[in-house]
Amino acid sequence: MVHYRIPNLLTHVHAYIKPNMNPNYSILQAEYEAWIDQSHFFRTDAQKQTWREADLALLSCRFFPKSTLEHLRVCMDYVMISFILEQLTDQPATTAEAHKWVDVYKQAFKQTLRMTEEPASIIKEFVDRLLYAVKDPHFVQNNIFLADSMQKEAANRAAHTEPNLEAYMNIRRGTIGMIQVFYIGRLICISDLSPEVQTHPDIVKLDGLSRDLVILGNDLYSYRREYLECGAYHNYITIALRDPIVGLRSNDRQGAIDYTCQRFCETLANFEHTKKALPSFGENEDVKIATYVAVLMDIIIGNVQWSILCGRYGHTENAKTIEAQNWGVEVVFDLDPF
Repeated sequence: MVHYRIPNLLTHVHAYIKPNMNPNYSILQAEYEAWIDQSHFFRTDAQKQTWREADLALLSCRFFPKSTLEHLRVCMDYVMISFILEQLTDQPATTAEAHKWVDVYKQAFKQTLRMTEEPASIIKEFVDRLLYAVKDPHFVQNNIFLADSMQKEAANRAAHTEPNLEAYMNIRRGTIGMIQVFYIGRLICISDLSPEVQTHPDIVKLDGLSRDLVILGNDLYSYRREYLECGAYHNYITIALRDPIVGLRSNDRQGAIDYTCQRFCETLANFEHTKKALPSFGENEDVKIATYVAVLMDIIIGNVQWSILCGRYGHTENAKTIEAQNWGVEVVFDLDPF
């Protein structure tokens, strides 16, 4: 076995971290557990355990550490429905099966879904609540893009396509589904941010950089689990090992981890530069923008905190103290060498 290390990514964002857990976590987590126990989505106890380890209530509370229970429920509806779609389209689903559930997901958001068999009815229930809470046509469009991206990922997997890093990121930006979380963040904190500001190129760029930071962080922490389950085919670290632009030996796993961390730091620096270069939109809008930037950082930081703390990725041994849970920790894990 070989030791691998992921440095503490949160050392780069200490100025933004809100260390306290959302006080509504215990309520939200109890509701989440009750849904797992009662839902007809699951066929086996192992599937239920997968969801318990994911702890999407923790993810929602780490994304939005100061939000009300009502708004947290909106976030959890979204992360749960996107996780359902991921599970329905991921291995061992065939391309045809992935296409079927992508179609159901898109019809639910277009409000044209007629299928009543489960899990279509479960998808519809979640989507109906989301559309009631998030009244934004762009939210619908981005969920359709999420579904199309997951279908493309399934087709690439079936065809054994080996994308380079650029092609991989283009697909991953769709499958990560973070723009929808940013919409929910605006709903929670600054629902009246003007359309001019929302569509300004620099704000759109901040959204894109935030999404990339979540992707890079998620791929770092999920790599171990993905590698043990199926070889981590669709992961930045795996692709960095074979993309000639990176220049690594094919067995230099730590080098690929370090490269991914470097890309995280470079993307964060780009985020900071873009934030500082934002033009003024007037005093009132500037205050709202500052709030929105803080929301984006909560999401980026919350993703790292959740990735270390949840049972899904197997890193909980690294974060036993409250300090490590809030402020991050270096993660060390073992894998067989290539």
